[in-house]
Amino acid sequence: MNTNSKQRMREEEGLERQGGQAEQEGHQRILLTGGRAPATLDLARQLAAAGHQVYMAESCPVHLCVHSRAIVRNYSVPKPNEDSDGYISALQEIIMLEKIDWLIPTCEEIFFVARGLERLSQHCCVFTDSLDKLRRLHSKWEFIGQTREFGLLAPATSLLTSQKDVKAALAVPGRWVFKPVYSRFAAKVFMVQTRVASTVAKGEKNKEPDETEIPDEAEILEKMKHLSPQQPWVAQQFMEGTAYCSYSIAKQGKLTAHAVYPVKFTAGPGACISFEAVHHPEIDRWVQHFVSSERFTGQISFDFIVTDAGQVYSIECNPRATSGIHLFRAEDQLDQAFFYTEEGPEQIITPHPGHKAIISLAMLSYGLLSIRSWFKFKEWLRLLMGGKDVVFRLRDPQPFLQQFKLLWWNVKVSRQQHISILEASTHDIEWNGEEVK
Repeated sequence: MNTNSKQRMREEEGLERQGGQAEQEGHQRILLTGGRAPATLDLARQLAAAGHQVYMAESCPVHLCVHSRAIVRNYSVPKPNEDSDGYISALQEIIMLEKIDWLIPTCEEIFFVARGLERLSQHCCVFTDSLDKLRRLHSKWEFIGQTREFGLLAPATSLLTSQKDVKAALAVPGRWVFKPVYSRFAAKVFMVQTRVASTVAKGEKNKEPDETEIPDEAEILEKMKHLSPQQPWVAQQFMEGTAYCSYSIAKQGKLTAHAVYPVKFTAGPGACISFEAVHHPEIDRWVQHFVSSERFTGQISFDFIVTDAGQVYSIECNPRATSGIHLFRAEDQLDQAFFYTEEGPEQIITPHPGHKAIISLAMLSYGLLSIRSWFKFKEWLRLLMGGKDVVFRLRDPQPFLQQFKLLWWNVKVSRQQHISILEASTHDIEWNGEEVK
């Protein structure tokens, strides 16, 4: 475990922190993990603005928060999915050294933190649920089953563990989305259109019926070449409608913060790069019902499709922080959602409707390249001009420059591992349901 010397020097020189000092009543000493993510940087800034002292533990050496003014001190820790015991030991050492009050994991390292929950919670409050519950929600198969058990709508979904399962799925007419049970950023996701022969209408005897359209099985199986009971996939019914995402914070089944935003622009088929807060009562009720039924504690996010008839279908869950956090501002006091007690306020913290945020570099690359119509261009321009960049801050400019180093680091990892740049960004923290040793 190594401390970042520049951060230590800044602290010793008395760098001014936004919102006062953590020694004030009610302020906490907080250890965050996942400093590579813009969402974590944003959370660190909001916590610092509220007067808390924020520390960072990261296995990526060039993460976004490494030079942020919001961070008191950075620590380098082992890669969680290569040395989970060493990772937990490093966190424990930091907690004891810095007298940490709260450990808040943000990205997929949360699964490894949850594995060490009993050990870590002896020294501070750890803001996560159990590993077993996180695993069920992380699984795109078990989550659907849990959703139905709670009486909520979910698209038709089948589990695929063999070539026989794939062939059976391809025999069912419709549009189907194939994806690994454990994945992120819509990596490896693809869609298949199947169609059965149509009935010839009366009076059209000379018209040939449509032939059954079966996709090339060999091509599909090649995309799923690692399919097995240990690496399962799902085939999920494609839902027509409007895509939304939500981000929430909950404690023992009580929702303490909540944001909803439509999917406008994404990096490839997956991660959102533009955010605009909207009020959606049906999604609000869906999330409240699920979180309450699950008695969930932690940060949790859902992907939704809302049909033209107003029916809300959730297609997957991320039991961790996501980019919805960018819709909250310092004045929203998001920190209170983490430290909520039964004596605290009943009102759920929500962002101001219409508040917009963007990942500028991604909007200028992925977003611009996705434009296929004049309407889409106007929407892109509206968000680009009206949205606040999630990384750049005049009082904390270093993370904006650091993101270029992080991008180059991810490019190098992607080349070494022969994976996409997005997959490279979580290569050392991703968890795919395997036994954590």
